[in-house]
Parts: sequence; C-alpha cells; structure tokens
Amino acid sequence: MRSARLFTSSFESAIYLLSLLCSIPPHVTVLPAINSNFTHHISAGLADGSVVAGQCNISHPSAPTALPDTDVPGAAGGGPPLTERRRAELLIEAHDRIEDATLPGSLPALRRPHLAFSKDDDDDDELPARIERVWYINPYGHEMWPVANPKALAALREATAVVYSIGSLYTSLVPSLVLRGVGETLAAEASSRLRHKVLLLNGRGDRETGPARDAMAAADFVRAVVRAAKESRLDPSPVRDAECARYVTHLVHLVGEGVPIVDVEELGRMGVQCVRLGGRSRAGGGTRRVLLYDEEELARALEGILAS
Repeated sequence: MRSARLFTSSFESAIYLLSLLCSIPPHVTVLPAINSNFTHHISAGLADGSVVAGQCNISHPSAPTALPDTDVPGAAGGGPPLTERRRAELLIEAHDRIEDATLPGSLPALRRPHLAFSKDDDDDDELPARIERVWYINPYGHEMWPVANPKALAALREATAVVYSIGSLYTSLVPSLVLRGVGETLAAEASSRLRHKVLLLNGRGDRETGPARDAMAAADFVRAVVRAAKESRLDPSPVRDAECARYVTHLVHLVGEGVPIVDVEELGRMGVQCVRLGGRSRAGGGTRRVLLYDEEELARALEGILAS
C-alpha cells in the first residue's frame, strides 16, 4: 500500500489501484477512516497513569533480538556489551543524524523503526495495566483530534448496519471511532436507517485487552467502543449503561476456552443483544489452541440480525 501511495501521490488513488490489481468486486468499497498522505500516530493511556506512544509499542513491541549489536553504530570495537536500552539510544541518535529524517524535537518513541517485531502468542509481554483510552498525537507527542474522511462519514449516514469487526481493539477499531464526526454519525437518532450496530467479539484476549490478571470481559469491549464514540464527540463523561445501545445493539461471540467472559445479563441491561456461535478450533502459538469464527455460521448469524 505504501509503495502504491508513493507512486500515485494519493492514498485514495493507491486504494483504487490495489482494488483493480486484486480484483476487488465493484460492490465492495474501501474507504480510509482518514484521507491523508501523512502518517498519524496514537498513544494509549493506562489505568496506572502511564502512557505508551506508537501503535507498535502498544500492540506488538519489538522483540529484544530485533536490535542486533552488529547493526548498532559504535557497537563494534571490542568494548563491553551494550544493554538493550543503550543500543536503542544509539539507533535513535544515528537516525537523528540523517538529514530531514524526522522533525526536530519529535517524540523519540515515534522515530524508532519497527522493521522487526513479535506477535507470537507466547512472546507478547503484558502491559502493566489496562488501557483506558487511546488518542491521536502529533510528532511531538501532543494530543490532536483529526476529522474523519468525509466519504467515510457519508457512507455511515447511508448505511443500515455497522459491523465492528474482530481484530485489535485499541490499535485498529478505536482509532477509527475517536475521529471527529464518527461518534455523532453512529448515534444520530434523526436517521432511522442505521438500526443495527454489531460488535464481533474477539476469540481470545491479547496484549491490548489484558493484562491476564485483569482481562477485559465482553461488556468492557462494548464500553471501550462507546467511550471512543463519545470522545469523538468531545464528550469525556463516563460511559453509562443506558447509552450503550446507541452505539452497540448486538454482540456476536464464540463459546469456548480463552474467549473473553460474556455476561449476558449485564449486556442485556446495557441494551445489547447477544448471539453465541460455536466456531472452530485451531492450533495457536506454543501449545494452546484458539477459537475462530466459522465463516458460514457467522454469515448466517449476521443475516439473522439484519433481518430482525
């Protein structure tokens, strides 16, 4: 995608080009949440008050072996071995010496290249506390409030249903919801077209929805979506159960080991209807198995929701 964007000098043109090359059906439209040729970064605030800057640092930080001594300036010469911290500092210093590589004074955490990272189930280091919110930052680390792509907002206004897909909750879904204009469009009561707002619950927890001692339950996923939509409207007030159905009407989830806890009664008080599916099991990282949605079963479930 990046190569196509550089070639066409337009993000939308790059999407159109790749749609042609990949033979995407004409009835399928891919709309970027932000229409920009510039990279946008995010930060996450944790419950213990700490902040993690950068998508890779939030979701899948580089493995320690991603910084070999032979690639670090000054590492050679027979001196004492370098610590991981010192090797990272040397890499950043070398990167800063490249003319026009980064803006002067920009946040160091955003300058480190993430050419190698680990997403192996058994290698993910847990965050010290739950993520409470995610926001966009400029290169200097200051919070900013980007506006959503007008075409994406127009598509939402014309839609009869929205499906919040499985995937990374805080680095994929929430960054799309906190954009200005999205929350207001999702909650708009003047339009009766958008009746179904379906959240597909992940089949297992991960680094973003942990730590394991305080893992997020299904109701927490719903509240995270609602909180992001409210922040899109510049509304920092706490999430109330009575307002959740404005943004999430249905929760589709799997049943089995490792799936986030689903409290049907609690979700019912929030105005969210639950649909349970069996799914299928496959081998995951290490010795554990993970549950996946069965495509045909999921399609039937969504069709049933949309017909209701």
